[in-house]
Amino acid sequence: MLETNPNPNLDEILIRSARLMAHRGYHGTSMRDLAEVTGRSLSGLYHYFEGKEDLLYLINKRGFSSLLDLAEDLREAGFGPTEMLKGLINRHIGFFVDHLDEMRVMMFGTLELSKDRGREINRLKEVYRQNVQEIVQAYIAEARGSGLSEVELARKTYLLFGMMNWIFGWYSSGAHGTPEDLADDIFRTFTEGCAAG
Repeated sequence: MLETNPNPNLDEILIRSARLMAHRGYHGTSMRDLAEVTGRSLSGLYHYFEGKEDLLYLINKRGFSSLLDLAEDLREAGFGPTEMLKGLINRHIGFFVDHLDEMRVMMFGTLELSKDRGREINRLKEVYRQNVQEIVQAYIAEARGSGLSEVELARKTYLLFGMMNWIFGWYSSGAHGTPEDLADDIFRTFTEGCAAG
């Protein structure tokens, strides 16, 4: 049984909801379960949220908005391409490790969301993907002396996402080292492997 707090704020509600959904799945989680784990009465939870889709939407919106903010802050910092790519990987991995339950929920995709909400989340994901792709292109252009075709760039970007995102299924700091070690391995694997000339 997860401990409860009688008055958790929205962030705490989302964290606890994500933890439960991550372990039970979206369909395996009821509003009654969510009320219990967040320390709210069922009617109290329904006062703020129409249903569990609201919580799923807010978990996704908060997560992807945070990732986008991290990437945009990094791009505005004025780093060179290598430092920017390394910083991106570090920030992405750091966020995932600090929010593993939310990331598991975000990996459900947008199928359970209404069309409008699904489009909004997909737009956030697409803007983040574009930021990452531009960072990858800048790194490769510097490392190779020329950029990649659109198809090759998309492929390399998704390869990087695959390395970074799949950690939600296997990573444990006790078994696999620190998040910094993991980010460094991903950076070296990407830059010495699929991004090599």
